[in-house]
Amino acid sequence: MKRFFTYITLLIGAMIALMYVLDCAYTYVYNHGAYRNKVMWVRDMEGVNVDYILLGSSRMNNHIDPTQIEAATGKKGLNLGVNAFSSFESYLMLKEFLRNNDTERVFVQVDNLVSDDDPDRVGEKTWIPYLDEDYVYKEFKRYGIEYSLYRRIPFYRFQRFESRIGYRDVLASALGSGHEYEPTFGYTPTNGVLNGTVNFKKSTPTKLPNHSMKSMISLCEKRNVELIFFTAPIYKYQGDLNIFAMVLPKFYDFHYSITDRKYFSDQVHLNRVGAEKFTQIFIDMFFKL
Repeated sequence: MKRFFTYITLLIGAMIALMYVLDCAYTYVYNHGAYRNKVMWVRDMEGVNVDYILLGSSRMNNHIDPTQIEAATGKKGLNLGVNAFSSFESYLMLKEFLRNNDTERVFVQVDNLVSDDDPDRVGEKTWIPYLDEDYVYKEFKRYGIEYSLYRRIPFYRFQRFESRIGYRDVLASALGSGHEYEPTFGYTPTNGVLNGTVNFKKSTPTKLPNHSMKSMISLCEKRNVELIFFTAPIYKYQGDLNIFAMVLPKFYDFHYSITDRKYFSDQVHLNRVGAEKFTQIFIDMFFKL
């Protein structure tokens, strides 16, 4: 019996040690490996000084091309929009960028899809590898004890979200297989054309301005950075976005600026041609001298 308990103790000890080793290895790759997502890219930036940055979900990532803006105006910027980001993840991206870099203006895409304050269950995963860092955990901890468990139990966070931040991405990153964001300054176009005619169900954003939006406003005020919120085109949207104009310091509503179905890949995303058209609208509004 004594030998049995000794064996079990050694086995548990070995498992715990392995979890610590794997946790350290995965964390190292996410800090030093090839870029598997934009968060990794931004965390590597240091001393970058651009005229503007763009924040938001895929409706920013797919909609505004900084290379087109630079060609037309000479203004340099970065599209730091990431698919499935809520306002919470966008605030973290802003905070991360401003840690070691500078910009004069920040544009944030907002709509009813990102008005809630909770972390997005998909978008948050790109930040989970960094919960061991105090400034990241500080933002997550108010949303539940689960983030404390991810932080304190070695390797648990990588096991829990294995499909998104697990061994496939870690191995690919360690072997140098990543994304090249520099050529497009972070912009990612989409293709295709929306089929048929559809209508949105009527909806109105609530809980505004939420904690993350207030944090963006406060951070930009402290850094003397101009902060602008806007809503990108949406095909046949039926809701009411007037609340954004009432609660945000600077808000521009472009949801109606493109109405032709041929410019959309789906209801909420412009295709490549539509993004070029909207980028020109964006230039005319914000970058014309």
